[in-house]
Amino acid sequence: MFIYDFPNLLAIFIVIIISFRIGLIPLWLSFFLGLFALTPFFLNDLLFPASYMPDQFQYFYEVRQIRSFDFESVRNMKLTVSNWIFAIMPLPYVETIKSLGFFNRLIATVLTIWLYSKKNLRGWPLLFILFYPSFLLYSSLSLRDTIVFTFMIVSVILFIENRRLPAILTSLPLFIIKTQNFFLLLVFFVIHLYFAKGSLFYKYRYFLIILIIGTIAPFIMTIIELLDFFRMAFFIDEGGLPKDYVHIKTFKEFLVIALQSAPYFLMKPFPWEADSSLQLIQSLENIFIFVFLAFIFHKTSQIDKSIAFKWLIYLFAAFSIYGLVVFNFGSAVRYKFPFILVTIIGMCYEIYFKHGKLIFNREVKKVKSGA
Repeated sequence: MFIYDFPNLLAIFIVIIISFRIGLIPLWLSFFLGLFALTPFFLNDLLFPASYMPDQFQYFYEVRQIRSFDFESVRNMKLTVSNWIFAIMPLPYVETIKSLGFFNRLIATVLTIWLYSKKNLRGWPLLFILFYPSFLLYSSLSLRDTIVFTFMIVSVILFIENRRLPAILTSLPLFIIKTQNFFLLLVFFVIHLYFAKGSLFYKYRYFLIILIIGTIAPFIMTIIELLDFFRMAFFIDEGGLPKDYVHIKTFKEFLVIALQSAPYFLMKPFPWEADSSLQLIQSLENIFIFVFLAFIFHKTSQIDKSIAFKWLIYLFAAFSIYGLVVFNFGSAVRYKFPFILVTIIGMCYEIYFKHGKLIFNREVKKVKSGA
């Protein structure tokens, strides 16, 4: 039944061709976007069995049910919001487990065109979003990760442009689709305001930070216990025994584990921890990402140290939380790629928006506030 996915592929090609013809993207970018539109054909049941990522079947079946107006079987709200987004997309067929991979490739393609043509994404950051293996993988499968990343990056860009209400409204679907990412996006908003000179938040930042800490302090152990509960659930879900789990009992233990979790979450799995060829590839990818992030942060700090420091704090905070609760190597790769992309694209765009420069110090036309 793979023949049903060719009209989906054709629709992506039409978007790419039109974008090239009206001058939104150059020929070389059109070529690679078109080439990567083919990737859903080569993953499920070819590179690996579709059952390797069984979540795909839930999205596939429910999107088919929605398009068949069978709403009685739709139960899970987190899945339903994502699947309604898939269901209303202008692609014709959902007939195979590969079909929603083309839906995700359409989202990734349109997002890349938008970032290139409207937000001046150029150079290494553009090449990174094109060739980042994990993004290419998960944006070619029948999963919701591409939708999650899209809401995150659009919200971040709007917030950088000081369009804060649209940014918050754009982030709201994440509260249902992926609640933890929504709250981690709120963490970015707070960190951004803390460093935003001239804002009311910046003027009273010390008072507000004390107020926030004072508000959270009475509930800190409750928060830690909640994190510990989910952490144990992930541990057991990955085959661990309850008797082998070590609970987080104090704030000091929480702080130590969180500080250790962030760098490990970035790098896991290490090459010696990989037990399959896919994990070995992912471990080599992690080494490349570490080097690339170090390079981008260095280049950013040469232009604006506060922007580099702000994004480093945010990435560390996000990875600390995820690193606390995620034990599975595959899940770690899947959960961290949106934050890596958001950090690289968001940091480079903020340099462009505030300083009129690309990340490599080449002068460009300054964008207008709110553009």
